[in-house]
Amino acid sequence: MMEYKIYKEEHKIALLEIFRSNCPKYFDPNDENDFIDFLDNYADENYFVVYNQNEIIGCGGHYLKDIRYGIAWTMFKRHSIGVKKLIEVSDAFFSEIENRILKDKNSFDIYVDTTQLMENLFNRYGFKTYEIIKDGFGKDLDEYKMKKTTYSNV
Repeated sequence: MMEYKIYKEEHKIALLEIFRSNCPKYFDPNDENDFIDFLDNYADENYFVVYNQNEIIGCGGHYLKDIRYGIAWTMFKRHSIGVKKLIEVSDAFFSEIENRILKDKNSFDIYVDTTQLMENLFNRYGFKTYEIIKDGFGKDLDEYKMKKTTYSNV
């Protein structure tokens, strides 16, 4: 059974292990300090850890800045549950994030900065690429700027 819990300091070590499990394929190891800074200074009630059978397998969340939402530091532990199950978990997690965003009753677009490796996954959730920056996240990690237009009952 998957559950979401609001991030707390006690989760930090597990999340750093998840980050490291995704380096260097999905994240540049040099970004670890940025992730730590995020966890220490910016993670709030909209940033979650994902538990599967009492084990932390992922994290992520959203934020609101000006008139746009952003998806922040979303990742799952590599090789923890298999590809098929990972897609199911990702689908459920992004559905949860989007439902929380829509509850705000704002019709702001949702933005995510990701890599070429994750573009198809975010396309699955309705995001469209509007800019690509070669090596924007490090060597061989192109930065894909993506957005999804939302509509809610404002």
